[in-house]
Amino acid sequence: MKNNLPPFIEIYRALIATPSISATEEALDQSNASLITLLADWFASLGFKVEVQPVPGTRNKFNLLASTGHGAGGLLLAGHTDTVPFDDGRWTRDPFTLTEHDNKLYGLGTADMKGFFAFILDALRDVDVTTLKKPLYILATRR
Repeated sequence: MKNNLPPFIEIYRALIATPSISATEEALDQSNASLITLLADWFASLGFKVEVQPVPGTRNKFNLLASTGHGAGGLLLAGHTDTVPFDDGRWTRDPFTLTEHDNKLYGLGTADMKGFFAFILDALRDVDVTTLKKPLYILATRR
């Protein structure tokens, strides 16, 4: 299957570089629209049907459902797109730059939970999703 996905590390880097902080304090709260757009474009390039839905009662927050296949059953992979607020003084690196140090990757959301989406995209990179025998759903929520 031919697709237009960037290399894995570039996907990971782009996700970490895209702020999507959720906070009860309005000044810190950010939209996840840019992150949802990235994911929507990448999943669409793999052959998924993509639906982006605004979340009522929020300030510019969105959910994404990418789906492929038909019939009963299947698999749902779900994760959230937001990160927690951070304290600049406690970071020794830029939290929005994916940084490798001692064979470890650092950045806001690397493990919770932006890395999840980078790994899913990379795992599906060479899969022809039209040949799956059961439906596959990817859900990216605002929180």
